[in-house]
Amino acid sequence: MKDRGFEIFNHDGIVKMRVWGKTLEDLFRNSIRGLASYFKEGILDAKKAAPEEPHDIRVEAVDINSLLGDCLSRVIAESDICSRVFFDIRFTKFGENFLEGVLSGVPAEEFDNEIKAVSYSEVDIKKNTSTGYFETLLVFDV
Repeated sequence: MKDRGFEIFNHDGIVKMRVWGKTLEDLFRNSIRGLASYFKEGILDAKKAAPEEPHDIRVEAVDINSLLGDCLSRVIAESDICSRVFFDIRFTKFGENFLEGVLSGVPAEEFDNEIKAVSYSEVDIKKNTSTGYFETLLVFDV
């Protein structure tokens, strides 16, 4: 199986996603890809068939962990408001407590799964010394 930078677990009604990336930007991008994959199964394989619709995003937070939670919360809200599945981001600015970029997404009349919110309780971005990759665990309120 292709390494997509995320792994989704659904156990006893709790949805968790383990995410990793070589850089912090990759970790954030893979988190957005994971959301998209949960919202619409197969979207990462089918995205090339649909025209992409760009959407600007800007998020500020107190630290990198909050920035990830706030970014994903924003992507969830924008997906719902715009009826789109956002599956990628191109960063124009990225720091420890801010980001700006352009989300890529496709229209979606309905989602296969719903996420109400991101729990910040288990977000703890760390660099794994054995792999050299940044990692974290995300928990979703579904």
